[in-house]
Amino acid sequence: MIMDSLLIAAGEAAAAPAANNSMWTFMVPLLVVVVVMTFISSRSQKKQREKQQKMFDSIVKGTKVRTIGGFTGKVAEVGQDTLMIELADKMPAVEILKSAVAQVLDNAAEEPKK
Repeated sequence: MIMDSLLIAAGEAAAAPAANNSMWTFMVPLLVVVVVMTFISSRSQKKQREKQQKMFDSIVKGTKVRTIGGFTGKVAEVGQDTLMIELADKMPAVEILKSAVAQVLDNAAEEPKK
């Protein structure tokens, strides 16, 4: 009976390091995947920010833009962080943030001069 208890205790002691080793073989690949996914995500966000900044920099007076609210208008004035856009004829210009521009529909600077 004492021998059985000793054998059971020895078996449990031998199994414990194997379980600990198994945990590390699971955790290391998981950590590698998390690091890789974080790297890929940050790179795509950086590319998106650069593309958006390039769009904001291309906006000049006369550019037709669409806002995130769905309004479409022509840029009347360009500030550092804001734009004045004309939504319709005979209507005063509206001031919006540059970050509210969702899309540049046509750029007045890119049109050929006549």
